[in-house]
Amino acid sequence: LRDQIDSVLKASVSALAATIIILPGFLFFEDLQTGWELLKAMALPYGFAIFLGIFLVGLLLAHEEHRHIAEAAQKKSEKRFRELFENLVDVSYRTDIDGNFIVISPSSEKIFGYRPEEVLGRQIANAYRNPSRRDDFMAQIRRDGQVENFEAEMRKKDGSFVWVSTNAKLLTDAEGSFIGIEGVARDISQLKKSEEEKLNLEESLRQSQKMEAIGTLAGGIAHDFNNILAAIIGYSEIAIDEVPEFSPARQSIREVLNAAMRAKELVGHILTFSRKSEQNYAPVQIQLIVKDALKLLRASIPATIDIRQDIDSQCGTIIADPTELHQVTMNLCTNAAQEIEKTDGVLYVSLERLDLSEDDLQNEPTLKPGPHVKLSVKDTGLGIDSDHIDRIFDPYYTTKDVGMGSGLGLAVVHGIVKRHNGMITVETNPTQGTTFNVFFPIAEGVEQQVAKEIDPLPTGNERILVVDDETSVVEVTQQRLERLGYQVTSKNSSIEALELFRAQPNAFELIITDQTMPDMTGEQLAKKLIDLRPDILIVLCTGYSSNIDAEKSKALGIKEFLLKPIDLQELAITIRRVLDAQN
Repeated sequence: LRDQIDSVLKASVSALAATIIILPGFLFFEDLQTGWELLKAMALPYGFAIFLGIFLVGLLLAHEEHRHIAEAAQKKSEKRFRELFENLVDVSYRTDIDGNFIVISPSSEKIFGYRPEEVLGRQIANAYRNPSRRDDFMAQIRRDGQVENFEAEMRKKDGSFVWVSTNAKLLTDAEGSFIGIEGVARDISQLKKSEEEKLNLEESLRQSQKMEAIGTLAGGIAHDFNNILAAIIGYSEIAIDEVPEFSPARQSIREVLNAAMRAKELVGHILTFSRKSEQNYAPVQIQLIVKDALKLLRASIPATIDIRQDIDSQCGTIIADPTELHQVTMNLCTNAAQEIEKTDGVLYVSLERLDLSEDDLQNEPTLKPGPHVKLSVKDTGLGIDSDHIDRIFDPYYTTKDVGMGSGLGLAVVHGIVKRHNGMITVETNPTQGTTFNVFFPIAEGVEQQVAKEIDPLPTGNERILVVDDETSVVEVTQQRLERLGYQVTSKNSSIEALELFRAQPNAFELIITDQTMPDMTGEQLAKKLIDLRPDILIVLCTGYSSNIDAEKSKALGIKEFLLKPIDLQELAITIRRVLDAQN
């Protein structure tokens, strides 16, 4: 019963009970009479001795039992604490006044790669990737006595880094002097990764919104810009016919016309990009595109920059969009020129045919080995910093000064190259400059399709009504059509055009109208004209409209749908096709 003897009273009762049980044993000594006499004689001294001895032994045994229980409880508690300490997912630690580890949990091996014995006695400050974070930690804990959720990157045994969040408190002695720090560090690398992914998604969303805004902006300005191009193209075509063949001005006007047509195609690409539409590619000889781009580049960069070119005239035919190839060449060369314009460096442009093997394309598993054309653009600048090289193709990423670049140039180039099933690489060196290499697959057995001009252009003498709110577009269209022999009436207002047609519904065989006009759109005008005369022929033109397309216009009874700016050949052929179809 020793575990139950936990007080003096219980020890006394136990000793008394034991004495009462033991003393009657004298009754059985020889005979009963003798035993009784002996019991009376020994009861007091012997009974007291028995009582005292058992009383003391009972207290001693109770004390030992309590000590044993306490020790067992302590061992159990220590075991639980040790198991908890050893099974911690987070790292529990303690450092001395000098920042040396004096205690650290085994979880340090999982998080940092160090076993506890490898860490003890080492400086915690050496683990910080950024030493200034250790200074921030110490300043905060000395000021507040503790830190909560303090984030920092710590170096692991293999040299890599892990993000940890630390909760710690200041340890002091009886006098309140600083003696160390005790804390718990948690691995938050996954949380940081998730936060980074979230930020990337948010950034992607912002970029998507920017691109959507660009698309909206492109659509908004395309109509007006295409009207300007329509006037430039129209008057240039008229001017060419009026300038003698031997005049140097004729070639100058033709270059203006070529530039305007390139601008027309570029606007079309911007609108296509904003609508994410598919594009149609055709066989082209890239060497002609590159040479043309270099001619334009020479006139747009400082004369102090030396352009050296090595263009293989027999490098083959590729399936591509000429305007996009021109854009790739101009963007790469313009970037290179900006890098060296302050140093009067050299710009090297080369084009050659070569065969790419599977080893050459090991980082581009979607591409096929075989004959390719390689466009290289090299500058003699200072190269690209290693911190930026991985992001140079990201949209809106630029290292140029404000106003020197939008950050879209290389991103656009990368997108165009990928759409052409090509590959782009970059080589950079602080002493040798930067080289961009673009590879396009060669289309074997395919010849470039060369558009043939129709000469002479189809003509006629029918009566045509031209409607457009832009005076320059109306005037140049009227002159073009009159040169083709047609009888032309023009109006700058859709309302006036409707009133004229209502008054003379049979005065015209054909109506050419713009879509985007004040008061009444071309679509609305066409409906009213058809209501007045169902057989009237209508050609609808637009610089840009998200509300109508070729399919919808034909459903309304409109015969043709043309996108501005319209060159003379396209205009003449379309008009003749519509008129002849009626006959």
